[in-house]
Amino acid sequence: MNTLLEFSSSPPSSGDEDYTVWTSLFNIAINLWENEEGMLWKELFVKLADADDGDKETEADEHSYDCPSDFKFPASGYVWLGSGTSKVALKVIKIEELQLYENNTSRWCYFVMGASPTLEINPNLTITGGYTISYNYYKNATAVSDGADVFEMADPLFAIYYALAELKKEEGDTSAAGIATQKLEAMKTRNEMPTWFQEDSLRNKTEGGGFGV
Repeated sequence: MNTLLEFSSSPPSSGDEDYTVWTSLFNIAINLWENEEGMLWKELFVKLADADDGDKETEADEHSYDCPSDFKFPASGYVWLGSGTSKVALKVIKIEELQLYENNTSRWCYFVMGASPTLEINPNLTITGGYTISYNYYKNATAVSDGADVFEMADPLFAIYYALAELKKEEGDTSAAGIATQKLEAMKTRNEMPTWFQEDSLRNKTEGGGFGV
């Protein structure tokens, strides 16, 4: 960043005004990237096992578990308890369907959203302690605060050129803004591309899956 703005190879130090300004601009860029309309970024789909916090193991007779602090919404149709071949699947239901399941003893759960999201397991089930809890979720993007932090976006140059564009705005220089836009559009294109050998057609009903199954 300092190379592009000041043509210097010496980065600012923590506490310097430039360091504070750049960090703030980087985080604005992260927020813009995270909330780009219509986009669910592949980089933000993660596993509970990789989270820094959140309940990851059952406790005896406990049916409510804290989600990670960066939890945004669930990205799994099932929550798994246990490990290996002994894993048990709990179907994730919508909270608005809860009344339909209140007297049900089958394996289901739901997520309560809000400031402190929780995973709620069917209270009619007997819960044994010590079982690993597994599910995927979509996380909130992580802000940067120091030089050791790493951008989660596929192309960090978007954040760098966005910050550079803001710093050069008063000079009337729009070249960096154009590059930032190109970087963002390229990330959107790559994000929507299927992986190699990934199916992109509906499965035949007789093969399992498809509409009406």
